Amino acid sequence: MTSSHRLYHNMKLFDGHVEALQDRRIVITNGEVIEGIADINEIDHYRDCEKIDLAGNTMLPGFIDAHIHITVPFIMKVTPMGLLQMNRQVEKNLENCLKYGVTTIRDVASFPRKMLKWRRRIDSNAAIGPRIVTSLSFITCPKGVPEMVPTLNFIEACITGGQFAERVSTPGEVTKVANRLLDMGADFLKTQYTGNSFLFHGKIPNLSDDCFDALVQVGRKRGVKVAMHHLEREGFIKGVAAGVNTLEHCATDQLEDAEIERFVKQGMAIVPTTKVMADYLEVEEILNFLKTKGSEDLLSEPLRQSVEGVEVLFRKPYPPPDYATQFYPDVEFFKRSYPIVLKNIEKIKKAGGTIGVGTDCCGTGLSFFGTYWKELKALTHAGLTCVEALKAATSINAGIIGMADRVGTIEPGKYADFTIIDGDPLQDITVAENISMVVKGGEIAVKDGKVVRS
Repeated sequence: MTSSHRLYHNMKLFDGHVEALQDRRIVITNGEVIEGIADINEIDHYRDCEKIDLAGNTMLPGFIDAHIHITVPFIMKVTPMGLLQMNRQVEKNLENCLKYGVTTIRDVASFPRKMLKWRRRIDSNAAIGPRIVTSLSFITCPKGVPEMVPTLNFIEACITGGQFAERVSTPGEVTKVANRLLDMGADFLKTQYTGNSFLFHGKIPNLSDDCFDALVQVGRKRGVKVAMHHLEREGFIKGVAAGVNTLEHCATDQLEDAEIERFVKQGMAIVPTTKVMADYLEVEEILNFLKTKGSEDLLSEPLRQSVEGVEVLFRKPYPPPDYATQFYPDVEFFKRSYPIVLKNIEKIKKAGGTIGVGTDCCGTGLSFFGTYWKELKALTHAGLTCVEALKAATSINAGIIGMADRVGTIEPGKYADFTIIDGDPLQDITVAENISMVVKGGEIAVKDGKVVRS
C-alpha cells in the first residue's frame, strides 16, 4: 500500500444507506476515493495505512448544500472597500462551506465567469472549496425575481464576472441564453415563477408558458435538469405543469393533495430552504451572531453591510418610507409563512415526495454560514425523522444534483468526502453543528474548526 492510503477508525458510521449508526467499522481510502469498509477486527490487515482515530465521533457522508449562491460576497452596495474585498470574500465563502461540513454545493445562480474561475481553481487544487454544481446565471424576465439584481452594464459585468440574472422575454431568447450557459459550463438551468413580491412591490412579472416550454426543451435536449424558484402555490402548480425537475423553496400558501400527488408522480424534487422563513423569527439571534462571531466568516465590509442590513429590520415604523424603491423584506410575510411551509413539507413527505436540503446561504440578508444544521432541524419540525433529514442532506441530495454515482454515501468507489461530528445525530439532529473534522477527496480539509492549508 502507498502513503495515500488512510484508515479511519474508532467511530460511529452513518453511511447514507443503513438507517442506524454502525459500530466497529473502519473506512479505508486510497487517494481521493473510498477503497473499502471493514470490521474493526480486520484493522491489522492494513498495517501500511495511515491510521486516523476519530475519538468515537460520528462519520457521515460529506454534507451537500443543494441551494446556495456562493459568488455573492454579502455586498449589496458598491463601495471602494467592497470592490477591494469582493473576490477575497468569495474565496472565504468557499472555505466556509468546508468549515461547516459541506463538501459539495449546488449553486443556483452566480456571476458566471467568477464561478467558473473558482471552480477551475478548486478542481486544480489551487484553491480550497467544495465540489461545485452550478446553473451559472438565473434565467428570468425583465423586472422579475430576483428583483434586487439589475442588468449590469459592460464595465460592471466585467468587474463582477457577468450577469447574475439573464433577463429574457421570448422563447427564442430563452433558448439562446440557456444554450450559451450550458456551453459555458452550466450543469443545470434555473428559472422562477413568483406571483407577488416579498419586498412590498406588489405583483411580479413572469416568463410566459412558451418561454418555460422552451427552457424545459433545452434541458431535455441537452440532458440537464431545470430548477424553478417559487414561493407560492401558483408557482408550485406552474413548475409541475411546465415539467421542471426541481422546485426551489416552498409554497407559502396551502398546497392541495392533488397538486402534491402530481408532483410526486412526475418524479420531481423540492429543496425547500425551510430555515429562510424561520430566520425571520431569529433576527436578534442573527444580529448577535454577526456582532460577536461574524468576523470569523466575513471580511470587514461584507460584515458591516450585513449588520446594517439586519439592523434595518428593527426600525420603527417598518418598512421605512422609501420601501417602494428599495429592498426591504416583508418580515411578517416570512413569519406567518413558516408554519404553512412546514405543513406543506409534511404533506409532500407523507405523499412520498423527494425532499432535499439547501440553505440559500448568501442568497438572503439573513442566510449566513454555519447554519446548515438549522435547516436539518427545521426539516424535523416538518415531520422528517433525524435519519430522514440526514439522508436528505446526503444520499437524496446527491440524486437531486446528479452526483449520486460519486457522492452522498460512504461506499467503495465514491469520493472520500466525510463530515465528522461530535454526537449522535440520529438522536439529536442539532449535534450536526458540532463539526470536528471534514475530509474532502481523501484529504483532511478541516480539523478542530480550522481550514487545513497544505
